[in-house]
Amino acid sequence: MVRYALEKRHMHACWQSFVKAALAWGRGLEKRDLPHNINFFMNVPVTAQGGLTFEDGVSAPGKYVEMRAEMNVLALISNCPQLNNPCNAYNPTPIHVLIWDPAD
Repeated sequence: MVRYALEKRHMHACWQSFVKAALAWGRGLEKRDLPHNINFFMNVPVTAQGGLTFEDGVSAPGKYVEMRAEMNVLALISNCPQLNNPCNAYNPTPIHVLIWDPAD
């Protein structure tokens, strides 16, 4: 809504999609069980006045993010491009995900 206007609020963002899927999954997860998402592909700097701006993304082929879970986690990955965002010419590109077992 911040970026594309109030009338676009019906277009679910990633977190709303996660909540909707978690509730439908039927394993007892509720809205409060899901923290807000981390978006590694969008560039939203905070201004000196505390506002937000939307800039071109900084992700590129060959860049990566490595994370370590110190406990069991449920990771949700969403490909939820905003319908009004011309990023990548409306053509999402593939993501490669690797998961290592700590026993390896």
